[in-house]
Amino acid sequence: MNILQRNDYSFREVEDNDHNWLVELHNDPLVLNNITNPNAITLDSHMRWWNSLNPNKEKRFIYCLHKERVGFVKFYNIDKLNNNCILGADIHFSHRGRGLAKPMWEMMLQYSFEVLELNRVGLTVAEYNDIAQKVYTGVGFVTEGTCYQSLYRNGKYYNQLYMYMTKDMYVSIL
Repeated sequence: MNILQRNDYSFREVEDNDHNWLVELHNDPLVLNNITNPNAITLDSHMRWWNSLNPNKEKRFIYCLHKERVGFVKFYNIDKLNNNCILGADIHFSHRGRGLAKPMWEMMLQYSFEVLELNRVGLTVAEYNDIAQKVYTGVGFVTEGTCYQSLYRNGKYYNQLYMYMTKDMYVSIL
């Protein structure tokens, strides 16, 4: 069942047959290099984690193009008291470089502000992840700060950037 549909793109619930694909996506070296915990996972560890998720605090969907899964979107630390959450997403390696990230992030903003009725969303991005930063600024995110030397990769410390968008900012770019 589609949660959100926009032209040929959609978000749908995660189904049982998606979990091996999600493990493969997570364990992609590029994904592991750009997330906070760079350790590969197994299907068993993924399923333990998946079954521990609180549906009131986290929403996770498969991102599809023409009903084919191409990515995974995450809305987590949902705080309905203060109307905000953290966003994250990944495009499967077999679909990168095809212009799918921008519409995915636009839909994530639509879901955040129009469906969840949040006031603010945020994300973190590795300072070396120029492609992601270009996507985020391209859909209207603004950098608000730096978490210095918070990622350790290949014997070196790197910064993470904090980025955000408010509902007012979202409405102004529609």
